[in-house]
Amino acid sequence: MFCLNVLVAGALNEDVRILLEFKGSLSDPDNNLHSWNSFDSSPCNWTGISCSESEVTSINLYDLNLSGSLSPIICNLPRLLELNVSKNLISGPIPEELASCISLEILDICTNKFHSMLPLKLFNISTLRKLSLCENYIFGEIPVEIGKLASLEELVIYGNNLTGSIPGSIGDLKRLQVIRAGLNFFSGPVPSEISGCESLQILGLAQNRLEGSLPREIQKLQNLTSLILWQNFLSGEIPAEIGNQSNLELLALHQNSLTGSIPGEVGKLTRLQRLYLYRNELNGSIPNEIGNCTSAIEIDLSENHLSGNIPNELGQIPNLQLIHLFENMLQGSIPEVFGQLNQLQKLDLSINSLTGKIPIALQDLPNLVDLQLFDNNLEGAIPPLIGVNSNLSIVDISANKLVGTIPRHLCKYQNLMFLSLGSNKLSGNIPHGLKVCESLVQLMLGDNQLTGSLPTDVHKLQNLSSLELFENRFSGPIPPEIGNLSNLERLLLADNYFFGTIPVEIGNLVHLVAFNVSSNRLSGYVPRELGNCLRLQRLDVSRNGFGGPLPTELGELVNLELLKLSDNSFSGEIPGSLGELHRLTELQMGGNSFTGTIPLEFGQLTALQIALNMSHNNLTGQIPDTLGELQMLESLYLNDNELVEEIPASIGELPSLLVCNLSNNNLIGTVPDTPTFRRIDPSNFAGNRGLHVWGPEESRPPTGPNGTTRTSWMKAGSSREKIVSIISVIIGFTSLIFIVSICRVFKCQGTSFTSLEEDQMKGPGNVLENYYFPKEGFTYQDLLEATGNFSETAVIGRGACGTVYKAMMSDGTSIAVKKLKSRGEGATVDTSFRAEILTLGKIRHRNIVKLYGFCHHQDTNLLLYEYMENGSLGEQLHSSKRSYLDDWNIRYRIALGAAEGLCYLHYDCKPRIIHRDIKSNNILLDELLQAHVGDFGLAKLVDFPYSKSMSAVAGSYGYIAPEYAYTMKVTEKCDIYSFGVVLLELITGRTPVQPLEQGGDLVSWVRRLVRDGLQMCEIFDKRLEISSKRTIDEMSLFLKIALFCTSASPYNRPTMKEVIAMMIDAKEVSSSSPGSPTSETPLDKDAPSGTYRYIT
Repeated sequence: MFCLNVLVAGALNEDVRILLEFKGSLSDPDNNLHSWNSFDSSPCNWTGISCSESEVTSINLYDLNLSGSLSPIICNLPRLLELNVSKNLISGPIPEELASCISLEILDICTNKFHSMLPLKLFNISTLRKLSLCENYIFGEIPVEIGKLASLEELVIYGNNLTGSIPGSIGDLKRLQVIRAGLNFFSGPVPSEISGCESLQILGLAQNRLEGSLPREIQKLQNLTSLILWQNFLSGEIPAEIGNQSNLELLALHQNSLTGSIPGEVGKLTRLQRLYLYRNELNGSIPNEIGNCTSAIEIDLSENHLSGNIPNELGQIPNLQLIHLFENMLQGSIPEVFGQLNQLQKLDLSINSLTGKIPIALQDLPNLVDLQLFDNNLEGAIPPLIGVNSNLSIVDISANKLVGTIPRHLCKYQNLMFLSLGSNKLSGNIPHGLKVCESLVQLMLGDNQLTGSLPTDVHKLQNLSSLELFENRFSGPIPPEIGNLSNLERLLLADNYFFGTIPVEIGNLVHLVAFNVSSNRLSGYVPRELGNCLRLQRLDVSRNGFGGPLPTELGELVNLELLKLSDNSFSGEIPGSLGELHRLTELQMGGNSFTGTIPLEFGQLTALQIALNMSHNNLTGQIPDTLGELQMLESLYLNDNELVEEIPASIGELPSLLVCNLSNNNLIGTVPDTPTFRRIDPSNFAGNRGLHVWGPEESRPPTGPNGTTRTSWMKAGSSREKIVSIISVIIGFTSLIFIVSICRVFKCQGTSFTSLEEDQMKGPGNVLENYYFPKEGFTYQDLLEATGNFSETAVIGRGACGTVYKAMMSDGTSIAVKKLKSRGEGATVDTSFRAEILTLGKIRHRNIVKLYGFCHHQDTNLLLYEYMENGSLGEQLHSSKRSYLDDWNIRYRIALGAAEGLCYLHYDCKPRIIHRDIKSNNILLDELLQAHVGDFGLAKLVDFPYSKSMSAVAGSYGYIAPEYAYTMKVTEKCDIYSFGVVLLELITGRTPVQPLEQGGDLVSWVRRLVRDGLQMCEIFDKRLEISSKRTIDEMSLFLKIALFCTSASPYNRPTMKEVIAMMIDAKEVSSSSPGSPTSETPLDKDAPSGTYRYIT
């Protein structure tokens, strides 16, 4: 007995020595391993240690904030069965000496910073049952030796940089139950040999570059419950043999290039719960057999080319909660049997060619939250009792042919946030229930035949950010109570019969961005209080009966981009204060009774591009020479005034001018003979008795820019003028409000903030609960302490939506906390807050800032982000301090990383996302100077049916695409333009906007220097260490890419995929050496789907 005890004690002492040496290779800032010490001769009581018969068998150091390296000394523990160091910060290579852990059954090093290839010797551990290497920086290929791990049951390697094909030897693993290998760079086909994994239950290969067709041999995997192959390049048809996998519960093949029809054999999958086939190229009809999938909860077949009728059999699936069939070519009527789906929460059939009436039985669905049927050909009335039995949050039935009245009970339960019934033929009044629907954020009723007046109790809609009633038959005055809508951002009342004056209370709407009351019967003065709406960007009061002088306070609206005052009875002199509107791109003042001279200050309106129209007034004096400063101006209308003297030569030099009408004035002299005026039809100078057109050569047909005669050129020019006029009349105030959330935000005082890390298996949907699940974590009090009560010393950034603080948590980790402005401080908090959490919460991409969670406490909204050690690109690039960015290769890597992130948003999210505020300050840099795109306060989900309206004007000054100013339409090409500006920043080192004497805006400055023939290297940032011709050639190619991205016309700009291809080509063209991006700056657009996240 004594000898046995001595042997045991000796073994324990040896284990102590090994463990302490292992600890020595780690850094433990939180002292979590304080129990590991030489004074305790028995390690079995140490943190993370488990023993069997007094010998160490398991080491579990999960989430202890450890760093350092992994010492293979641990393999000297002879009976070690489990080694788990997951969710730490351990780095370096995976030691090949781990192969000497001859008894090891579980190896879990997930979520660390290991950076190496897979050691071949690792596959000699024949006892391994679970191998988890996920979320590291492991690169290279999976070796064929993986087939030697005969005992392997789980292979978890997702979220790395692995490349090459999946070896067929994986089929030798007969005991393998789980493969999770998504979010890598695997290419080639899905190996048919995988059918040899006869025990396989979960096959996750999503978000790779796999191609080819689905191997029919998969049918042999009779134990398979989850087949997860989304976001690859798979093609061909879905094999009918899929129906033989009777245990399948999840089939996720979305975001591929699958063709053909959906096989009827899918109806054999009676255990299937989630079927995701969206965003493929499937055609044909939806098979009736789909009704046999009686266990289905969610079915998403959207964004394909499906045709025919919606099968009635879909309505026979009793537990169905989600049906997404939008953006197909479906015809026929909505099945009446859908009214029997009592569990249905979300029904989206929008963007099809459906006809007939909305089934009245839909009003009886007790769980319906989201109903979207927009952009079809539906007729008849909206079911009158809709909302009585269901707690609706989103209803969009716009762009149909519906008649009748608006149902009374849509907001019975006060949860309706988004209601869009526009572009129908609805009549009658707005029902009382909507007038007191305090939950409403967006009310879109434009383009109908509605009547009545704006009620005085409209002030009860305190959450309303957008009120769109344009193109109806409303009448009466605009009630002063509208000034109590403190969150209102868009007020669109154009094309109605409103009369009276604009109430002075309109000045209380400090968040107002767009105000359009054009084409009504309003009169009186424009109230000077309108000057309080400092965020106003679009103001249209045209075609009314307003009179009197313009208030000088309009010059205080420095964010104004469009100002339309035309066709009223304004009089007096034009205030020179309007020259302070430096962001103005269109100014329409025609058809009034203005007198006096054109203000000299108008020469300061250098952003004017669409039009400057002062025609049909009583203006006198000379045309100011300062108008020659308007280098971007395309249309100038000064006709039908009393202007005198000569035409300034500077106007004839305006390079962008396409339309110039100076007719019917008292001008004299000769029209300057310039290329600009040569393409203007002479009729635009008629009615000036003392004006001579083009001197002695006027009988010669002058040539246009392409050698055409003036006659042929002016046909095109005249057409252009008509187009500009049509656009200015029709476009109006395009919607801006962005509603992305349909649930209450959770409170967190005394409870944990909500985490985003446990939604791997979650399915689709827009409700916040689908993404955020409470788990033990930080409380609001923790965040207060970590930021010093949100002290100024903790501030690391400020933006339009709020302030960002660095929070040092009690466990030693650093996170970034974004505190959004309260309602009294800034923009609509709820809209911005929900936009960002809903957008970022669905995204998992290495070049997108990671959102850990969110917190709502009383009136405080907090977003918790991954902390970025090196701040923003803008800070690094434009700070006076020495930067890390003096190396062009680093800038290249940052540009490529940001491009990858943006490309993912544009192509691989579901719905697709437009960032809307790409700028250098929104590109954040981690400790390795890898780029992460962030700040989604303005993000637009372009495919969200309720994203037709946005909550704020897109972008930051200097980055906004020129067409946005007059179309207010946000497209991916707006992001491309902004990204081009960022590229110019990286190349030149200049900020996007400089004082005029230093060149003005960056795009114009670069184009002017290029046009003047300046050497490329003179444009480059002087701080860059450019030591080779290869670098100069590469930067020159990048400059061309940037200019391509910032083309004035959106149609001439590339896509983000094309931008990335050009960036890669620029690297390859400049050098054939392996200097292109490494595995740490991937060239792939691989990251989880925007809407759904599954295990990979």
